Amino acid sequence: MSGKSRSFVDLVDRFFYHFAGWAVANRLIVLLVCFALLGAGLYFSGKVRSDNSMAAYFNKNDSIYKDYLDYLDEFYSDEVAYILYRIPDSEHGPFDYQAMQQLASLTEALENEVPFARNVTSLSNVEFIRADGDSILVDELMIDFPETQQELLALRELVLDKPAYIGNLINQDGSYAAIVVELSITSLSPQEEIIHDPEIGPTRDNTYPRVTANKISEILNREEYKNFEFFTSGDVMVNSEYNKAVERDSSYGTLITLALLAVMSLLLFRVSIMGLLGPLIVVLLSLEVVMGLMGLMDWPISLFFGIVPTFICAVGVAQSVHILIEYQRAYSQLGNRKEAAQLAIGKVGGACLMAALTTAFGFLVMTTTELKALQEMAMYSAAGVMFTLLFSITLLVICLAGGKDASQADQQKIKKGKEISPLARRFVEWCIRANLNHGKKLIIAGFVVLATSIIGTTLVRTEIYFIKEFKEHMAARQNLEHVESVMGGFLSLAYIIDTGEADGVKNPELLKAIEALQDYAGTLDYVQKTFSIVDIQKDLNRSFHGDDKAWYKLPEDQNLLAQYFLVYEISGGEELEDFVTRDFSRTVLELRVKMTQSSNVKAISENIKNYLSENPLPGATVTESGIGMMWVRLARYVIESQMMGYSLIFIGIALFLCVAFGSIRVGLLTMIPNIAPVLAVLGVMGYLGIYLDHLKMLLGTIAISIAVDDSIHLVTRFRRRFLQLGNYRNAMEASLRDVGPALVVTTMILLGAFSCYLFSSMQVITDFGLLLCLAIFAALIADLLFMPALIMLCKPFGNEFEPDVDTAIEEENSLLEKTA
Repeated sequence: MSGKSRSFVDLVDRFFYHFAGWAVANRLIVLLVCFALLGAGLYFSGKVRSDNSMAAYFNKNDSIYKDYLDYLDEFYSDEVAYILYRIPDSEHGPFDYQAMQQLASLTEALENEVPFARNVTSLSNVEFIRADGDSILVDELMIDFPETQQELLALRELVLDKPAYIGNLINQDGSYAAIVVELSITSLSPQEEIIHDPEIGPTRDNTYPRVTANKISEILNREEYKNFEFFTSGDVMVNSEYNKAVERDSSYGTLITLALLAVMSLLLFRVSIMGLLGPLIVVLLSLEVVMGLMGLMDWPISLFFGIVPTFICAVGVAQSVHILIEYQRAYSQLGNRKEAAQLAIGKVGGACLMAALTTAFGFLVMTTTELKALQEMAMYSAAGVMFTLLFSITLLVICLAGGKDASQADQQKIKKGKEISPLARRFVEWCIRANLNHGKKLIIAGFVVLATSIIGTTLVRTEIYFIKEFKEHMAARQNLEHVESVMGGFLSLAYIIDTGEADGVKNPELLKAIEALQDYAGTLDYVQKTFSIVDIQKDLNRSFHGDDKAWYKLPEDQNLLAQYFLVYEISGGEELEDFVTRDFSRTVLELRVKMTQSSNVKAISENIKNYLSENPLPGATVTESGIGMMWVRLARYVIESQMMGYSLIFIGIALFLCVAFGSIRVGLLTMIPNIAPVLAVLGVMGYLGIYLDHLKMLLGTIAISIAVDDSIHLVTRFRRRFLQLGNYRNAMEASLRDVGPALVVTTMILLGAFSCYLFSSMQVITDFGLLLCLAIFAALIADLLFMPALIMLCKPFGNEFEPDVDTAIEEENSLLEKTA
């Protein structure tokens, strides 16, 4: 460039200029390749499945994950469908005579018809231990169904006197009761095991948990149970609703995004019909190919996927806007569609490539996380970004190059019409004046905001709060909160106690230690119910002593303990298998914890660890597991991903910018405003007490990607104008007039696109959308009111000089040179 060395961007611009010419000349080949990709996408997208289970988040070599699988192998699934109910029109509540008869048929229907149901327990069939002289009887509570309402009410008193039932099958005052559906599989089970009907295959409504939840809902809505008021909750129902919400957001969210993009493009950006359809075709094709890639690689739809369609739409349209603006400018000058399309790609192709590469890199960095679902999302998101670039420089170019060339009169109309909304141009002119007249003040203000934001980031807390991911009006959240207020918690913590020898669990000293541990756990905040083999022993001891409450305690004699176990099994007791292995070498203590923040669950874990360090269980080791511990590990992954991922993104993009611009000084200077949106969002989260969860940790990745995209376009044009004009102030004015309106329009379009998250049924996605919109707006302000002033102060492109007129002309027209 007239004595100035060409940067990577300049070389890429020249390549894209010639590539665009090739694409227009060989449009049939381009169309065939695009149709082939579309066909492959349509074929493989039919194989995509939904998975928001724990298995979608964890790698198989994770130690906590392995411990959880071991626990499930020994003690069955800890996932349940929990059906709370009341009889609002009866003074006797759940013990209404007619309702109890209906409950028996309902329990039987659930047990026989619900896919993957292992055991269904209600008051009609719950195990009940009765004294029988010197022996006991273990059978169903309703083995002899009462003949009158009065007999049933007498049975009510026995039920309310059983500690094991309270907070599980009946609440304290007997106004609510529950049905517990235990499952034979879990969300961690392999794909082939969660398919209900093999002939139908792995469709969403034929796999666990959806197929199980759908059948439960269908049964509860039958006419014969209309006098029941049901509140469904538990792992099955909540996970099923979670899956449905993600799918709704993915489908409807994409349509809303496309509609908003179209409307805002018409309002802010004066495009032709082909100019409007071109970007929409680009993003739709990119989305379909990404879905196909997911099906090919067996990457399921998880919660993280919910943001991907909107993001790809936004990135694709943002790239297209820069191309379309340059196309319209060139078309108004040349009147030739093919040459205008070629020149547009030649001017912004390098910046678009850099923007796509940095965005893709930002996502690929997230593959370093331990979160399996995030690793997969990072890969198909990065691929989606590159697909939008590919289709923008091929399919969009063909769309723009097609049609008749403009006449002289048409060219004048195009020039007068302008390509950008007047509001955008006026805002850019205001920014130019602010940079010229108040540059130092803007820089000081920028660094004050950065410093304030940094302080705010130190206040950010990492939390996973599952139930708060639903909006307050959603039935899944309302039911769970109601059930917990009436009964108890549903988050499971399990402590596997291993003696290492057969019958080791029958040691009285060990059982006393387990009882002490259980009593201690019950005093901890958020622990609402505890279960262990100790409860069965105490119930047996009480039954053997005439059902006297004073004997609801552990027997002290080892022989008596063994005898109780033997009598229980001979008498037909079945609940023991849920708490102890067949050889009595291992047993489990289960805690039911109220759905709360992961930090509170972690506190429970730490308290119990401290207790065990001071009061070790004699002759046994303890392993922590359960779904609650999976959430704690998930929160730890978020922290690790945040620290490592953001560091790698900042360093990697900074190095890339240094190479792309051929200058360390320019690359590092460009990074300063790009950090601003990330710090601003994290700072706001810290000051407002908003948690950083597994979805919000993507804010930094997406925010810096969008910020870098705009900065690349601005700095590239600023540098080019400086090399033409030799003066930083003049170059700033010219470059902002060149790309500033495009930055404003793309920002407005991005804000419109991501505002579709406000319509999400998931609170976590709505919050994500609001914070991301803040980041996008902060990125625009940093680019237009901080970056230009910083460049004029630091002068990273070299000393000012008097430009040569011929040089300026050569620089402006160099991209029009054609190969021989």
